[in-house]
Amino acid sequence: MLPALRGLNPGWAESAMLLGASPWRVWREVELPIVGRAVLVSAVFSFTISMGEFGATLLIARPEYPTMPLVIYRLLGQPGALNYGQAMAMSSVLMLVCTVSFLLIERFRAGGVGEF
Repeated sequence: MLPALRGLNPGWAESAMLLGASPWRVWREVELPIVGRAVLVSAVFSFTISMGEFGATLLIARPEYPTMPLVIYRLLGQPGALNYGQAMAMSSVLMLVCTVSFLLIERFRAGGVGEF
């Protein structure tokens, strides 16, 4: 995704805004068509990687030490609103942990080396 975003010419968005387009319209009609394929490829790649990680976790994890994805999977596999609510809460906790981890990685990385 990053190379596609870096490949955008800032002059195109400026020109569209100069001609009266709103920022939303510039994004929708100028930038999105250019990076649309990269967005699709990134989404499919992310989905594929996450499914692979889930499969590996499912095969390697021990029942006495379940991981968060396995707990979510088990809760979703059981009927009832309480189990569904617990699975959604666990999913939110997992997203929060991932977000905080990425922010900490970004904060403490060496300057000028890599980015997300």
